[in-house]
Amino acid sequence: MSFGRLMREGFIAGVIGAAAVAVWFFIVDLVAGTAFFTPSVLGQAVFWGLRDPTGAVVTFPSVIAYTAVHVLAFGVVGITGAALAFMVEKWPTTLFFVVVFFAIFEVGFYIVVAIGARPLLGALAWWAVATGNAIAAAGMGYYLWKAHPRIAVALHEHPLGETMDGE
Repeated sequence: MSFGRLMREGFIAGVIGAAAVAVWFFIVDLVAGTAFFTPSVLGQAVFWGLRDPTGAVVTFPSVIAYTAVHVLAFGVVGITGAALAFMVEKWPTTLFFVVVFFAIFEVGFYIVVAIGARPLLGALAWWAVATGNAIAAAGMGYYLWKAHPRIAVALHEHPLGETMDGE
């Protein structure tokens, strides 16, 4: 896989994931009657040290600043996902590594959210983040699955990543 293809696929996957989470939280905030509240509060916390969201007001600079960080973070995740998709496509035995990596990443991410976001987003933060993350993972995974059609062939030939030796 060329570096250019890796970066392109990773960027596209990252944008899909970032957009999915952004749309999800826009809907969550809209239902609560405070459009753009989540990215604004997170932006104020990251860039301006906000610790108590009770008096927070939605501001355009904090929404834009957090959105930039959010897209950048998802870009890194997307590039990692594209590299892992290439690995599974080329070497099906790496599927186990990918599954374990994904599980560890998700558990670690939820621990960080549980500790860091609860004071800012309240007790319901974990379910909203988990739902948004699941939507993002599904969208990114679907894109990478379509971008790497040989994964399906490789996994059909080697179920669960087993080798020709059955190992």
